[in-house]
Amino acid sequence: MNTAENTSDAPVILAANRISIQDRYSMERLRDLSLEIRKGDVIALIGASEPAKRLLLRCLDLLDKPEGGNVELNGEPVMWRHGGADRARRSIGMVFSRESLFRNLSVMGNMMIAPVDGAEEDERVFQERAKSLLKFAGLSGAADEMPINLSAGQRQRLAIVRALMLQPRILLVEDPGADLLPAEKNEVYALLRAVVKDGMTVMFSTRDLEFAREIATRVVFMADGMAREDGSAKDVLDHPQYDRTQAFVRKNTGFYRELNARAFDIYEFEGAIETFAIGKLISSERRRKLCDALRILLVKMIFPHVTRIILMLNLDPKTGDMVAVIQYPGTGFDPLNASENMDADAAKTELLACVKSAKYNLPASGKNEVTVTV
Repeated sequence: MNTAENTSDAPVILAANRISIQDRYSMERLRDLSLEIRKGDVIALIGASEPAKRLLLRCLDLLDKPEGGNVELNGEPVMWRHGGADRARRSIGMVFSRESLFRNLSVMGNMMIAPVDGAEEDERVFQERAKSLLKFAGLSGAADEMPINLSAGQRQRLAIVRALMLQPRILLVEDPGADLLPAEKNEVYALLRAVVKDGMTVMFSTRDLEFAREIATRVVFMADGMAREDGSAKDVLDHPQYDRTQAFVRKNTGFYRELNARAFDIYEFEGAIETFAIGKLISSERRRKLCDALRILLVKMIFPHVTRIILMLNLDPKTGDMVAVIQYPGTGFDPLNASENMDADAAKTELLACVKSAKYNLPASGKNEVTVTV
């Protein structure tokens, strides 16, 4: 649950005012995009196109100048000429998901590079701030290490606190959990929670909708280079209005697979389930029960009758149970009570021994749906 306060009356810190631009590295564009970030906002930027989200963050960080429209900082248009963007950028902290640390500098050297690069304060002040931020990030013991000797999660934490060295008014973060192991991702997320708790205004792109739901005061869905939906995390993630948002949320909430019985690889499938469950810190015994239950349900009970299904799997935050939902077309096929033959009865008994509950229903949409809880 996110704990940030309502910011609707807070002053606007950073705004995109009808900006348009072509990405230099891909075919993505921003098209007449407008967005306001207010003091205290924690905004999750979601959408299928990683280049488009990155392009927006680069524009907001004043690294890329829009071809149309402009960026406003503290209510004033950014003046791009004569170093105006460079001066304005000192109010903005930016963390890219691709490593942006200086490999030839130590951890402390990376922390001090921004202050040395033109800030007008005593170096001792910055050294103390760097030590405090490294302690904040759990990196005090690594001050003299080189980035290559750190884990990927440690490097990401270092990049975050380095972006805070000039005490920016807003922090922009590109996909903070990208390509990290589950334990490393949890450490980075814990640091961002602490940054938000300290009152920092944050905008981050992400593919992790659970983290967005937990920490964000607002969620912005991007598609076709525009901000298609912008609202509270609950409104956008639980009740999306735009069809593209609905499809994106459905596919990126937890584990999502479209499976075909004719091309079903049980070993690859169970490996993917294991990876997902490990990321949710599920015990090995429960992971085994989950794999057993899904193998029985799919191979023995559903695939003999149905060729294509959709499987959605997630962790119930209230109970800690793993919940699997299987949807498929048809006219009321209930695999839990498919027939009275011995094989079906044996499969059902075997399934119920692995799960806390199993139920079938036929939603109004006409899709069959089986839900099992482990």
